[in-house]
Amino acid sequence: MDTGRTSATIFSLTHDLPAPRAPLAVLGDGLDTGQLASGGELVDCGIHWIGRAGARLRIERELAESVPIQLHFGTAEPLIGRTLWSDGVEAGLAFDTPVDVLGMVARNLARATAERRRLPRIELRHTVGVHRGGEVEQLRTRDISQGGVGVEARGLGVDEAVQLTFDGLRPLDGTVRWIAGETAGIVFSEELGWQTLFPWLRGIQQAPGSQAGGSELDGLLQDKLALRLDLPGRVREGVRWWNCRIHALTAQQVEFEARQDFGAGAALWIALPEIGGGPARVVRARHGRTLAEFRMPLRDSDLRLLTASRRTG
Repeated sequence: MDTGRTSATIFSLTHDLPAPRAPLAVLGDGLDTGQLASGGELVDCGIHWIGRAGARLRIERELAESVPIQLHFGTAEPLIGRTLWSDGVEAGLAFDTPVDVLGMVARNLARATAERRRLPRIELRHTVGVHRGGEVEQLRTRDISQGGVGVEARGLGVDEAVQLTFDGLRPLDGTVRWIAGETAGIVFSEELGWQTLFPWLRGIQQAPGSQAGGSELDGLLQDKLALRLDLPGRVREGVRWWNCRIHALTAQQVEFEARQDFGAGAALWIALPEIGGGPARVVRARHGRTLAEFRMPLRDSDLRLLTASRRTG
């Protein structure tokens, strides 16, 4: 959010996989740099976005899908994974194991001089109270930096004065600087120091049932690489259909919420936005939520479509 950051690289606390950029998106400048090792070759690259499950690189060459890679980026050991997609200018990677994103940020802070020690923009999904006049509304964040925060734009207006209440931080005054689509940018009246913001982010990441990726405290799908969603869907048992909300997803499993209770072992058909869905069997259910396992795993291309739906929905 603030223009004084030293890098345009976005660090994400979500569990998203990287989606290809929109056709009209502008390629970023001032990115942190790394090196990608693949097939015995080491190539320089820019890090546009890096999260716990993957990364989006600026790399001007075509890469085949599902190729093993090693990404060297500010860590003692390379990040191991595989390619998801490539368009000749950018490439998406999926890591084999979750990455400690804030650990990388901490190492960058330690290397920077005192006058240039600033946090980059951090992408996360977290609830914030937005107070304006005598009203307060709970909105979801998109990203945060020392200078401001991106939130849902619902009901906000440009130049509107607001007060923000985050769990564990003092109330922060701010002003809505811009609105683009469904996102609003709020600039803090007084910048947050990295000494305040970084421990707060670390606390979110380490908290049981962390909300950084939009997960729920009582979630049934505990896979750390699961996509954390809030998308509409439909579920069928026999000839009867119910509306549902898709909360979490991997290639093998899906967690959803519906008004109908489904017993363990029940055969379902789950309709997902954009990709159609498929047959599944209930693993367990609790408090109105159901965890089901797909009969046939979803494809990487299906997961990318759902990731794009989450970002634009």
